[in-house]
Amino acid sequence: KIISTMQQPESLQFIVDAISQQGSSLVEVAKHKYASRIVRHLLTTCPADQVSEIIESLLEVAGTLACHLFGRFFVDHLLERGTQQQRYRLVRSIEQNAVRICRTSAGRSMLESLLTHKAIEDEDKAWMCRACAQDPTVLLSMALGKRGHAIVLVMLDILEALRDERIHMSLAQHFDLLRASEFGCVVARRLDTVGAESGP
Repeated sequence: KIISTMQQPESLQFIVDAISQQGSSLVEVAKHKYASRIVRHLLTTCPADQVSEIIESLLEVAGTLACHLFGRFFVDHLLERGTQQQRYRLVRSIEQNAVRICRTSAGRSMLESLLTHKAIEDEDKAWMCRACAQDPTVLLSMALGKRGHAIVLVMLDILEALRDERIHMSLAQHFDLLRASEFGCVVARRLDTVGAESGP
């Protein structure tokens, strides 16, 4: 509470210094229920150059933070306030860790934010979708899930706009399973519609 009342960046420098010195432990600070609030306050209150060391350190573990309920704030911050270069590095990190991210509810929520964010280039969104499709089991699990099936529909939109059918083809192999599922049936109907449109 005391830290939240300190609004002048210069008065926060000693905290910036202390957190910057955490090294490899910084990722745990960013994931902690309470400590993450301090990181959040610093990132939203201080100029980018004052917290650049913290941002650089957290960018290196963005894929891990994206999977975490509290850690994902850093990813949200870069989406809204990061530079173009920082967002590019963020996307590459998410792409490299896409399958692991898709396995967690926090990660799936983060993925949905990235895939629908206007600041992310369409081609970058497509690369993230392709990375998620590398594990058909994870993709199917998402398609059958309450939250995951909506993300799969977004992924289908993104790739089909580029005439990329890899997700469609992967899920089509499980059409009957999808059709029998409460949420998967929505994806099944989508696959069926696309198949009809592309048919003779």
